[in-house]
Amino acid sequence: MGMMSVDTLADCLRDFQSRFNANERVKKLVRGWDRSILLEATDSDAIFTVTLQGLLITNVKAGNETDPDDDNLVHLQASEENLIRIFSGDYQPATALIDGELAVFSSEPDKVKLEAISIVIWGM
Repeated sequence: MGMMSVDTLADCLRDFQSRFNANERVKKLVRGWDRSILLEATDSDAIFTVTLQGLLITNVKAGNETDPDDDNLVHLQASEENLIRIFSGDYQPATALIDGELAVFSSEPDKVKLEAISIVIWGM
């Protein structure tokens, strides 16, 4: 399995955004699930905010655009390389969690939802 030609986390997230937004099955999964997802690389200063609204990823933005008091905030931490692997379908989030390579700060149902999204998009 070769890595896709994704150079940066930004490119990878934009690719993920287009896959996500084009996937009809994912839309059933995220109905009523509007979230801000904060991605934080633990080994670099890469931080991105991904906005999920009305069945679509509406925004991928560098920096932290989230409100820490937001109950709908999902916060992911991993090395930049592992964030790229996770969002390019190379590393299953559940496996990354078990391996201790990914930290997810969110409610339990949100963790389950993230896992389901990755399964639908990557067919894992």
